[in-house]
Amino acid sequence: MRHIFLTFLLLLSAPALAIETNEDAAQSPASDDETALDEFLEEADEEAEIDAENESWVDTHKENVDTRIEKATLWVDGFFNDSNYEAEAAYSQIRLRPEYYYRKEQGSKGKFRFRARINLPNLGRRASLIAGAEDEDSFDDSADDSSTDGVLGLQFFMKESSRWNTSFTLGMKFNDFAFFLGPRFRFSDTVGEKGSYRFTQTIRWQTNNYWQFNSRLDLNRLISDRLYFRQTFDGRWRGEEADEKGYRTRVSSYLTQNLTPASGIQYEFSTIFHTEPNTHVYKYVLQLRYRKQTRREWLYYEIVPLISFDKKYDYKFNPGVRLRLEFFFGKSAARQFWRGEAEDSEEFRW
Repeated sequence: MRHIFLTFLLLLSAPALAIETNEDAAQSPASDDETALDEFLEEADEEAEIDAENESWVDTHKENVDTRIEKATLWVDGFFNDSNYEAEAAYSQIRLRPEYYYRKEQGSKGKFRFRARINLPNLGRRASLIAGAEDEDSFDDSADDSSTDGVLGLQFFMKESSRWNTSFTLGMKFNDFAFFLGPRFRFSDTVGEKGSYRFTQTIRWQTNNYWQFNSRLDLNRLISDRLYFRQTFDGRWRGEEADEKGYRTRVSSYLTQNLTPASGIQYEFSTIFHTEPNTHVYKYVLQLRYRKQTRREWLYYEIVPLISFDKKYDYKFNPGVRLRLEFFFGKSAARQFWRGEAEDSEEFRW
């Protein structure tokens, strides 16, 4: 465009240049066309400098995203089905989970969980239908946790980048029947090649007259090509009208070991606090979670031996086990980040 404009100006000035002598041209002041041309060229140079700076920033940003810690985080979140990963999936998934629990103090119990996320292409693939259990609201991964009871709703995705993810959800909840709506925000960033953090905030209003605020902070560290550490701080407040009074906090430490692309172990130690009727430790939990994908890519199983010390049982030693099958249908981004395109060795880990 600059060359076309320059040619056009030269054509306009050609008759005048033919009349002037060399001496007159040397002594006469610059014409209006020449002044405009100089200003145009200066502006073009300034824009070129800005574009170069933007390209440099984009390249740096891309390199920052494509790091070992980002690849490891996506594998851990995807393979172990972390609630943050699930809430941001922009493609269709269906999970069926028959589960069996045994705890010394509670006895045995079975539960069946269903969760589906169906992308809606007619809405520009920026919206999903969600149905079934809502694990992002769960604070206690046990058969007695009623917070995972079913929901039906729509999630609309808005601003999204490598650092930001925002969405808005509305729907109905079948446990203590109520309609709900509210936004969800997530910000994350890397700290070098081996560290990252992520903050998630969910705000929800329900028609049974209470608000709910869920906050979560993850601090991640890649220890080696097989070990990944995460420190999580989780908080939930359900308002004055809810059955659950006060503010509930969970502090969890996770050490994830990548065994193969299709299997892994996650060691967890969690402490759950509650502020009502007074501030106290509600539960200590220590568990080992072994998860494996079978030869059928749609079938997983988990074996989770655990120990807890619960306030309701006077903090007695309470061993148990959780057995889970998971039938998964749909797309997952987790496996593609286990290896890069150029890294085809089976020994490569993150």
